[in-house]
Amino acid sequence: MTRLRNIVLGGIAALAIGGVAGSAQAMETGTFQNRLNGATIGLPLGALPPAGLYTGLETAYLGLAAGSSNNGPSAGNQCVALGGGKCAVLPAIAQAVPLLWVPGWNFLGASYGASVVQAFYNFETCGVPGGTCGAGSPIVGGGFVFTNTFINPITLSWNMGGGWFVSASFNFTPPDGTRAYGPAGFTFTPNPDYWTFEPALAISYLSASWVLSGNFFYDINSQSMGTCCAATKITSGNALYGDLMALYKFGKWEIGPVGYFEVQTTADTGPGCPALCGYYQTAAAGALVGYDFGPVDLQVWVTDQFVGQNTPAAVGALDVWMRIGFKLWGPDAPKPLVAKN
Repeated sequence: MTRLRNIVLGGIAALAIGGVAGSAQAMETGTFQNRLNGATIGLPLGALPPAGLYTGLETAYLGLAAGSSNNGPSAGNQCVALGGGKCAVLPAIAQAVPLLWVPGWNFLGASYGASVVQAFYNFETCGVPGGTCGAGSPIVGGGFVFTNTFINPITLSWNMGGGWFVSASFNFTPPDGTRAYGPAGFTFTPNPDYWTFEPALAISYLSASWVLSGNFFYDINSQSMGTCCAATKITSGNALYGDLMALYKFGKWEIGPVGYFEVQTTADTGPGCPALCGYYQTAAAGALVGYDFGPVDLQVWVTDQFVGQNTPAAVGALDVWMRIGFKLWGPDAPKPLVAKN
C-alpha cells in the first residue's frame, strides 16, 4: 500500500463490544471495557494522512476458537456469565464505521486531525448458568447494539524526518450506547456504563518497503453507574494497551507479523471488591495481509491469544479482522492565479 493510504482509518482507535462482563465465578467487571484489543492493528497512527475526509468499515470476528482460560475449560461456544442464570455467547461479530477529518491545519509544528467512531454488534444470550453455550443451549435473548461512541477531538502528528512519525492524541468515550434492562435478577446493559478518558501515543516508521508502528493507549475509567454487569458501582482500574505491527510492502501487497497486549495498572475499587474485582492482562500475536486496490485498501489479519487473565476470551481464542478504507473527500488542487494562453 502507499505510504499514507493505509492509515485512512486512523480514527478507528476503539471498537467496543458488550455482553462480556461476568460474575465472581467468571470474568471480573473490569473486562467490560470501552476499548477492544487489536482494533488499530494495521494502522501506523503516528502519521496522519493528507488533508481530507476518510471513512471505511472494520469487522471483527471474535473468539472463534475456544481453548482453556483461568476460569476452567470451555466447550462449544464460549459462555460469559451475566447473572440470573444467563450468559453471553462468544464468538461475536462487531463492526465499526470511522470518520477521520484532516483539515490541513498545523499546530506546534504538527499536523492536526480529529475523528469519531461508531461501532455496533449483535449479541445472543443462552440459559446455561455457569456452563457453556453449546449447540443444544437454548437462546433466550439478544439484539442489535450500538456501542458507546469513540471521540477523538485532537491528534497531533509530527514528522521527525527519515520516515519516522510521532503522534499524541486525547480520546474519550461517553456511556451513550444502547441500553437494555432485564427482569429482576437479570439486569444487563450491553455497553459499559461509565466514561473512559484516553491519552494516546503512537510511533511509526514509513518507507518504500516497510511500515512499522506501535500504537499505545492509556484508559482512565470513571465509576460505573451500577447498571452494567453487576449491581454495584465499581470503578474499573486503569489499563495500558498496545497494538504492534511490522509490515513488509512489495508492489500493491503488504504482509507481516502483528500483535497486541493489555495490562491493568491500577486496582478496581468500590462496592463488591475484591469478589468482583481483579487485575486482567491479555496478549496475542498473528499476521496481516493487505492489498491496495487503488481507491480502496483492504487489510485482513488474524490474532491468537496466548495470555489471558480475567478476560472474556479463553487462551487460544482466534480473532479474525477485516478493514476497508477509502477517501471521501479531499481539497481541490491549487489553481494558478494567472492562466497562460
